[in-house]
Amino acid sequence: MANGKKLLRLSSILIVLAGVLGFHLEAMSMVGTPQGEGKQRPDLIMIDAIAAQQKLELPAVVFLHDAHTKAAAEQGKDCTACHQKNKDVTSLKFMRVEDGTPEKLKEIYHNGCISCHAKDAAAGKKTGPQVGECRSCHQADPEYKAERATASMDKTLHFRHWDSKIIENDKGQETNCGSCHHEYDKATQKLVYVKGQEENCGICHTAKPEGDVKKDTSEAFHSQCVTCHLDLAAAKAKKFGPVQCAGCHGLAEAADIKADDAQLLKKMGGILPRLPRKQPDAVLLTAPAPKDSTAKTEVKGKMSPVAFNHKAHENVTESCGSCHHQTLKKSCSECHTDQGSKDGGFITLDQAMHNPDSPQSCVGCHAIKQKDPNCAGCHELMPKKVIQSETTCVVCHEAPKDDTNPAALDASAKAELAKDLIIERPTSPAMLETADIPEFVTINALENEYKESKLPHRKIIFTLVENMKSNSLANTFHSTPLTVCASCHHNSPASKTPPSCASCHANAAAKEQGGRPALKAAYHGQCMTCHESMELKKPASTDCSSCHEPKKNG
Repeated sequence: MANGKKLLRLSSILIVLAGVLGFHLEAMSMVGTPQGEGKQRPDLIMIDAIAAQQKLELPAVVFLHDAHTKAAAEQGKDCTACHQKNKDVTSLKFMRVEDGTPEKLKEIYHNGCISCHAKDAAAGKKTGPQVGECRSCHQADPEYKAERATASMDKTLHFRHWDSKIIENDKGQETNCGSCHHEYDKATQKLVYVKGQEENCGICHTAKPEGDVKKDTSEAFHSQCVTCHLDLAAAKAKKFGPVQCAGCHGLAEAADIKADDAQLLKKMGGILPRLPRKQPDAVLLTAPAPKDSTAKTEVKGKMSPVAFNHKAHENVTESCGSCHHQTLKKSCSECHTDQGSKDGGFITLDQAMHNPDSPQSCVGCHAIKQKDPNCAGCHELMPKKVIQSETTCVVCHEAPKDDTNPAALDASAKAELAKDLIIERPTSPAMLETADIPEFVTINALENEYKESKLPHRKIIFTLVENMKSNSLANTFHSTPLTVCASCHHNSPASKTPPSCASCHANAAAKEQGGRPALKAAYHGQCMTCHESMELKKPASTDCSSCHEPKKNG
């Protein structure tokens, strides 16, 4: 009898366990499978709205958004099944447009989610957790984890939008920029579009929006982009953007978008049409005049102006925000003053333009371009924070050929002067005469176990120069015949007959050399680093005999 009761109790436990496991498996089949392999999902959202107001009683809820939208679509439902509208704009919040108290939020989620699950269960459909099954949603160690590709609007994807014939043009305009770009009009308290004043979205919609801006970066993008895609889909447009999380944030899907962009860019010859924003072709950057000056007098003690080729830079940057990182409506010097100001984060104008570690400064951006294999062979070993020579500054800071005072010119005259200075810049690297470049250089100062090394000097120089010809940045900065020599023949006056390496790098037996490597280390460090930076397969750094044959014993 006792054994019978034990068997009955055990059977009951197994039945309950089977029911729980069965429900869990059914719930998992309802929410779908992960994107790709493993348990990583691009659509995973942690429901933790209450955490902004108080400590959570239970772990945040794992919610798989794409799985739910798919299930809703199969039942003939759309976004309005879970999302309300506020002034014709779909709220990204669940069943509300504003957050309430923790108690109200708990009520919204429990009633909204569980009531839907209950209806599906009553209809015999696959569904999610029911009343009392708290831990099915509130999991301390959830099975699925979030893994998202970063969604971004690079210039190619941006072009696909503003060139689209599917997106309706602005009223009375030939462009559709107003479909996305807007600013807040305090007088009418509405969002309005002002042509020619378009800003990057992230300038206003920051992680923590301030003032009149209500939406942070994520909310602005999702409410604007996804809503537009959904509207186009509902209108049966021939083509529209992603409406599922995975469409932008799935690793495979994001790679597909990049591939489509690359294919389009290649089809267009690598150059996109210019943005229709009436931006200048060239700008003359001059030192700001003193505030107490009533006349446009010459600014003494300042560097010469810089003729900035705005049109050329548009082709080699990802977006306007690459340089205009705060606003497109101000010049650099308005925020970054000579002495630094609060508006510019106390970063001086000199630092803003010349900081080698900032991707938004001129020098810093150029340093990133130097990582290209065609450039890195020379630039990898060059000091990053040292002005290479007195000729470096004048490449950018060019004084007018006549007595023109740039500070006294109006905007149009400055633009014309900038164009004239830009036209005079070299379109190919400056070179020595071929006869002045040794064809071979024999390196035998350390000849011992190996024979001398015969360096194809002229061939190397010609190859480096040939690789520069399509690079306008390299053409501009390699403006003197000896510039290309400066990486190997460094720390000595520029000359057609530079001193030998052994002049500064003594052999290993010498005493301390003030941080300079000994001759053997100098040769190998310079040559091998260049080969590796240029991604040359031959000669390999470990293949000694490719450069110098070993001597035979005896």
